[in-house]
Amino acid sequence: MGNILLKLHIESPGTIYTHPSGDSNPSLAGHVWMEIVLADGGSVKAGFAPLNPKGGITSVPGEIYRNDEKAYMGSPAFTATYKITEGQAQALGSYLNNPREHGFDKDHYHALTNSCVDFVWKGLQQIGMNPTAYEGHTMPMANRDDFSLLKNPQIPGGGLISIATKDPIPVVAEPMMSPFNDWWGAAPAPWVSVSHIHVDDAHLPQGTITVGPLSPPIPVQQDGSNYADGTGYQ
Repeated sequence: MGNILLKLHIESPGTIYTHPSGDSNPSLAGHVWMEIVLADGGSVKAGFAPLNPKGGITSVPGEIYRNDEKAYMGSPAFTATYKITEGQAQALGSYLNNPREHGFDKDHYHALTNSCVDFVWKGLQQIGMNPTAYEGHTMPMANRDDFSLLKNPQIPGGGLISIATKDPIPVVAEPMMSPFNDWWGAAPAPWVSVSHIHVDDAHLPQGTITVGPLSPPIPVQQDGSNYADGTGYQ
């Protein structure tokens, strides 16, 4: 009999997603989903997403999907694999089958407060791998480091088996953390906090950034030469 494994998958922005309706479009923000690989080789997969394609950050009907492996084109951009016990697999399976009983609202999807990321971190909480009830980063790809550093308290050494990534890893910025910023609608609010966006010089945007509602716009050069001038960029 083999080990029982938990795989945490992240799909990057731009990955082609085919909705059950048959429509295919690039994923705007990416996705996080989980998979339990059983000792006999079978697997149980689950991810949380809007019932219909999302168009903003308002609450919409949600759905647990079991087909993310096939719905997203190609291999995931990131996968962390951990050993789990049979008891943990049963507890996680119970969560996936009835999230509401474990404190997760599966009927309402909200991109900022009740998303695919929240779904996975709530699942990790059920098996002791998220003891602080951490809710993760809003953007799926920003959870890579956290997923890489998890510890399974029931497995000696923490249980990490492997980290698999695509090459090259897409450059992902931490979302602009204004509650009024409609990331999915691509319509930023008049002001957003930009205190820590992690990008390299080759991917710096051009244009202006407004730091606060009363602040003047700050021009941004492609080479990033003036990014530290009052913006918090280093």
